[in-house]
Order: sequence, then structure tokens, then C-alpha cells
Amino acid sequence: MQDTTILLHLGTHKTGTTTLQQSFAAARQALRSRDVVFLGPGNSYPHLYSAFLTDPMIFPWNRLSGLTVDQIRDRDRKAMNELAAALDRNRGKTIILSNEYLAMLPPEQMTALRDFLSPHGQVHAVYVYRELHSWLGSNTQQMVKAGLSSRGTSFATGLKRVGDFPLKVAQVFGRENSTFLRFEDLIREGVADTFLGHFNLPTLTEIGCTEQIANTAVSGPAVSALMVYNRDFPTGHADRDPQQVARLMALPGEKYRAAALRPNDIRAYSAMRDKVQAELGLRLAPPEALPLLPHPRLIRLRRMAERMKRRLLRL
Repeated sequence: MQDTTILLHLGTHKTGTTTLQQSFAAARQALRSRDVVFLGPGNSYPHLYSAFLTDPMIFPWNRLSGLTVDQIRDRDRKAMNELAAALDRNRGKTIILSNEYLAMLPPEQMTALRDFLSPHGQVHAVYVYRELHSWLGSNTQQMVKAGLSSRGTSFATGLKRVGDFPLKVAQVFGRENSTFLRFEDLIREGVADTFLGHFNLPTLTEIGCTEQIANTAVSGPAVSALMVYNRDFPTGHADRDPQQVARLMALPGEKYRAAALRPNDIRAYSAMRDKVQAELGLRLAPPEALPLLPHPRLIRLRRMAERMKRRLLRL
């Protein structure tokens, strides 16, 4: 199977994955005519992440599906049989397989995924990373819009995306079979075109297709309102109102930005940045470029000053 290349796109979330998936799906026939095959619909390849979980119920969408564990495992086995057949039908081509949840697999399960794909071709992992603070803001929006969260994404979650996850990918697939693309570079020239061009494949522009832009941002007031709403009516709640969600999402205002980081967070980021830069060549902003939360004492002084100001205004 060495004449078959499988480009396994593992995410991560909020790095242009939906744009990639929808663009490749829309250009499916044009790409296929050039021996580039995109498998799956215009979103994550179905059940690929779930199929390799030790406990499928840790996946929120499985819990919300209404299926039992046995039903989910049976569904996932069928999906993997269909995938294996599709891989065999496309021998000798470049196959693109995308599911942004895959980067969250533990090393053992990610290795099992690699071993499942390896008999069908040469597997090359592709991971897209994004500047930490930008990713925190974007992921918070996505989780809140989906009704899966009522708070901001934690720093620890973000640090995994720029550190632990890419290191794990390189560990499982080998540095020589792993590619790390920077989201900020992809959006400058076009997410899909940059992805394809990196592997010397025909770009969408070259084959007369256009990129499908997905997942527009919502305002800061919209995010705050959705957080409050999600506390009482998360996804899966019988009284969650899609029309009310749509109204909240449409609230105008300035762009949502993640909260500033604590000094300890900045130090942890700095250490991880040095590690992935040295081992993987990742390019991330220096620590001093990240917004720093003021010292607690300074925050208390500002609050005191505001209270004194209000008192003076009442005199």
C-alpha cells in the first residue's frame, strides 16, 4: 500500500477545520479527477473518534445520542468497516481523512487508530495549531454557541492544544510523518489552498474551486448572554429554545476576547513554547505578547478607586 498516502487531519478545533472539510467536500469531484480523494461528508468523518475511545460515553455527542454503549459500539464498528472498504477502493491515490476530535485521543488509542489505517497506505498526520489566546477566545465561542459550556475555556485546555497535543502526535506518528501547520499562516493564503499546497497537491484555486468559509464569530455580549442561558438550558435540555438561542447569538457588540492570563499561566506557557519550538519547530508568540491579568492588589485598588469616585459623584 506504499503507493497510497493517507493525510490524517486530526484538528485541532477552531483552526479552520470546518472550512477545510466543507471546502474539500464541495470540490470533491474536481479533487478526485486529480487523484486526491476526500472521504466523508463536509464535516468530521463520522464516528472515527468515537470508534477508538475506551469509553465512548466520555464523548458528549454520544451521551446526547440516546443510544446505549452497545448500540454505539455496533454503529462505530460498521462505520470503520465502511471506512476500510473506502480506503481499499482508493488505492494509489492521496486520501484526506479529517476529524478534529482525533487530537484528543490518548496515546494508546491514537496508536490504535494509526495501526488501523497503516495497512491501507502510508499515514501522515496533519495537526493545525493556533496562537493560545486567540484559540481560547474562539473555542469559548464555539462551546457556548453549541450549548456545551457556560464559562470560558480554561488555560489548561488551551495549553494542551499548543503543547501536549502536537507532542503526542509526533510521538505516535513519528516526527517524519507529522506535519504541523500554523492557523495564522493558513488564513493568510487560504486554509484549503495552503493545506493542499504544503503537500504539493493541486490547490482549489488551480482546479477552479473556491474555499467555503465557515463558523462566523459572535459578539462579546452574545457570548455572555449565551453563557447565562446555557446554565439553565444546555444542549439536550427539553426546554432549550432554538429561536431564543438565535436571538442571543445575534446580539451586537464588540468582538469577544478571552480573559487575560495569570502570571503562573504565562510562565507555564513560556516553558511549553520553548519545548515545542525546540522539538517540533512550532512558531508561537513570545510570552510577553499575551495579555497579563493585573496583580490582585492592583485590582483591589482599582475597585476602591471606583467606589470612591461613585461616592464623590453622589455628593
